Amino acid sequence: MVRIIHEVEPICFEQVVGNPKWDNVMNEKMAALDVNATWELVALPEDKKAIGCKWVYKVKHNADGSMSRYKTRLVAKGYAQTYGINYEETYSPVAKMITIRAIIAMVVAKGWSLHQMGVKNAFLGDL
Repeated sequence: MVRIIHEVEPICFEQVVGNPKWDNVMNEKMAALDVNATWELVALPEDKKAIGCKWVYKVKHNADGSMSRYKTRLVAKGYAQTYGINYEETYSPVAKMITIRAIIAMVVAKGWSLHQMGVKNAFLGDL
């Protein structure tokens, strides 16, 4: 039996502020960002304008359609960047499908076993 539970995903902070479910998830994310020293506060040069950030909200579901968990991500408002000013200094580590296919092909060819896992908070160290 498949259960489909549809919960509307919020699109802005004002829709979730004061909601304990989302407050807890945002607090956990902020704690993880803090523990991992994700950023360092510095003085903004007078001739520069900071790029804002926003929360993105997602309700994750299990295979049977039931709600699994609430997920948040704090993202920079990259659309506010101006071409030529820190425009090409963004980085988002995402595996390309060709790489995933190559790994799966190698696993099959070698007769290895393959496991999948989820990582709640992943941070790259100094590069």
